[in-house]
Amino acid sequence: MVITFTAIFGLLIGSFLTVVVDRVPRGASIVSPGSACGACGLELGPLDLVPVLSWLALRGKCRRCRTSIGIEPLVLELTTSTLFVLLAMKFHLSWELGAYCTLAAGLVALSWIDLKTKRLPREIIYVTAVIGVPLLCVAALVRHEPKRIWMMLLGAAIALAFMALVYVASRGGMGDGDVRLSPLLGAYLGWLNPGFVAVGLFLGFTLGAVVGIVLMLIGRAGRKTAVPFGPFLAAGTMAAIWVGQPAIDLILHR
Repeated sequence: MVITFTAIFGLLIGSFLTVVVDRVPRGASIVSPGSACGACGLELGPLDLVPVLSWLALRGKCRRCRTSIGIEPLVLELTTSTLFVLLAMKFHLSWELGAYCTLAAGLVALSWIDLKTKRLPREIIYVTAVIGVPLLCVAALVRHEPKRIWMMLLGAAIALAFMALVYVASRGGMGDGDVRLSPLLGAYLGWLNPGFVAVGLFLGFTLGAVVGIVLMLIGRAGRKTAVPFGPFLAAGTMAAIWVGQPAIDLILHR
């Protein structure tokens, strides 16, 4: 039941994120006006906004002018729903499930925007923190583990300190948005185990390096080409939620 609910809820949140990733970079309101076709201005009704099904029924085109709306809605909806389901399988019905789903939604939006605009809007980072961090605090208290609040703060401090050092050392090679995002990621990983912060950062930097090398090999990027790093930090963080403990156990048992 929880899995089904989170899958559906993930699709709905993913649909909402299509509005977020379009309007937030432009500084537009995510509340009004309502969604409309960018080509002909057709206001979208309920039947046009059913996650996945509307896109499939309309074959990814506007109902009136038949202009392609792209695969963005489908990708955002399915990605968000998949992450929600995976988180539900790990955390089950709990306060931390709500907190980590909040993180997942925020990271999906931030990653998409960073890939398209090379920006990590602070508004999304702050909203994710304002909603998610209190949920983590409540989860810690409900579990009778208030120490997790201090673990969360320690994780945020570790991530911020490391990313600030990298930012200074890179001399502008890394954007300040990545630094601004880091304490949020560190807080979530620290809540589980402050050691997970190192795992998440390692995975993020490794993935970023591998992708950067591949892009250079195929001629899509040069040594000075700016590559959005937010999606790699996000991927490393989400991966560390599941593999953080096995990674630490592997290191400690060597």
